[in-house]
Amino acid sequence: MEDEEGVSRKKIIGAEEKFRSLIDKRNELNDESKFFKEERDSVNDKKKKVRELLNDRIKKRDELVKKSRVHKKKRNEMQKKAKQLIEFKKEKREKLVDNLPEKVEELNAEIKVMEMKQQTTQLSIQKERDLIDTIRDRMKELKEKEELLGEQEGILKEIGSLDKKIDELFKKADAEHEMVVKYSKESRKFHDEVEKYYKELNEMNKESDDWHNKFLEVRERADHYHQRAMKMKEEVIGLKRERAKEYRKQKEELKKLNLSVEKELADEKKLKEKEDKILEKLKKEGKIDI
Repeated sequence: MEDEEGVSRKKIIGAEEKFRSLIDKRNELNDESKFFKEERDSVNDKKKKVRELLNDRIKKRDELVKKSRVHKKKRNEMQKKAKQLIEFKKEKREKLVDNLPEKVEELNAEIKVMEMKQQTTQLSIQKERDLIDTIRDRMKELKEKEELLGEQEGILKEIGSLDKKIDELFKKADAEHEMVVKYSKESRKFHDEVEKYYKELNEMNKESDDWHNKFLEVRERADHYHQRAMKMKEEVIGLKRERAKEYRKQKEELKKLNLSVEKELADEKKLKEKEDKILEKLKKEGKIDI
């Protein structure tokens, strides 16, 4: 019969059942947290692959942007040189005299008319001198304009050469511009992919964070049940120790009781033997007759 004031087996069984219940709940939550962790890790593995693709696209995009900048720099330099030549050509053109060839021809014609007049017309000495002076002035003017015409022809020739150089520069600039457009389009394609992968990574980060938060929440609950289970385990061990202590105490008391009983029985047997000896002696002496 169990001691009602002591630790009953029923109480220990109840504590053990509660301990197992807490362990089962902890294990259930650990399995659930493991599932969330695996989902999080699966998303992180996908993120790793997407990040590799993203880094590859960023590298290719940046390489194309670099090439585009090289050609853009060349294009801008050639356009700048062409514009400088255009400005230089403009300055040269400003030095040109309008209708200079026609003016030279007009002067030639005017001089020939005056020379013809001098040769065929009877003039006074003064008039002839005046005509000669005029012819001399026109000849001087003609010489200046012919020199200027020669310089102008050189300028026109230089301008023609400048036009050719300007055309060549613009042609090369257009070719460089085509390369700029080409690499810009290609880099834009990779840039769009970069944007797409960034968007995917952001979504995956959110998904990974959600799984991770669920994992932490469930693991925290599992830790809570684990702590309760460990406390209950200590309680079960304590109850068992207390029951064992009580059992040893009862066993010791029973042992003492048995020894006491055995002693009493032994004393009673000795008393009986003593009585028998006295009776036997009295019978021999004839003092009693049984």
